[in-house]
Formats: sequence, C-alpha cells, structure tokens
Amino acid sequence: MYRIIITWDSYKHFDSPIKEYVKRLWKTCEIVKLKPVKNWSAKQIIEKETDNLIKVLEKQNAFKIILNPDWKSFNTSDFFNFIEQKKSLHWNIIFIIGWALGLDYNKLKSYIDFELNLWEMTMPHSLALLVLLEQIYRIEMIKKWTSYDK
Repeated sequence: MYRIIITWDSYKHFDSPIKEYVKRLWKTCEIVKLKPVKNWSAKQIIEKETDNLIKVLEKQNAFKIILNPDWKSFNTSDFFNFIEQKKSLHWNIIFIIGWALGLDYNKLKSYIDFELNLWEMTMPHSLALLVLLEQIYRIEMIKKWTSYDK
C-alpha cells in the first residue's frame, strides 16, 4: 500500500488527472490530506504543520519517504527497484510532499527513512503529487509486465 501525505487546500487545476491516477491505482494508493495551518507567522506555521505531520507519522508502520529537492533522485528503473526492495521489507510506503513554507527537518528527521528528489526543478506541490502518482502507477505496471515501462 502506498500513502501520500500532502497539505491540501485546493488544487482544482490538477484535480482530474490526480483522480484518474488514484482510480487506476485502485486500492493500492491513498492520499492523506492534511489541512494547512493559516493565520500564524511563517515560523509558527512551519512548527504547527511539522507537529501535525509527526502526529500522523507516529501512527504509521511504514517506510517513510519525504520529497526533498536536495537529495537522491532515480530514473524510473532504479525507482522501481528501490521501491520493490523497500516493499519486500515494509508493507506500506509513505511519501510526504512538503508544505508551502517547508517543514522543520531537524524535528522531522527521526521520523523519515529516506529523502527523495522527485525532480531537479521546482514545481507546485500539486504537480509533484501528480508526477509521483504517475511514477507509482508506472512501477505498478512494470510489475505486471506491461509496455508502460518505456
């Protein structure tokens, strides 16, 4: 099972393709939407959103991957191999898509197993969600020996 944790306000411009990939992945992928913290200073928002995420992560028995543009990236084949290796050891894989103002990584790092660079370029969080869903779908299709692995 894959879980993707994201702060979700509204991403209407990506809503249709995101729903399509979730439908294609059927019951193998769940999006956990955390409500963004508002009306505080940036520092307070980062602190509160990090604490909210930690509360969710503490309840999860899974391999936890946070998207971080400063860390390791994979091509699709290597991503497939990495995920398959982790799935052999962990029933669930959790992906965490960062928040608009960021997170307190010092506070969070003991809850994270791996940091993944999805793409070298900066993109909106909703687009990162869409790209991640597509890559999860792709590795699931590779497992089924479809032609989707090209």
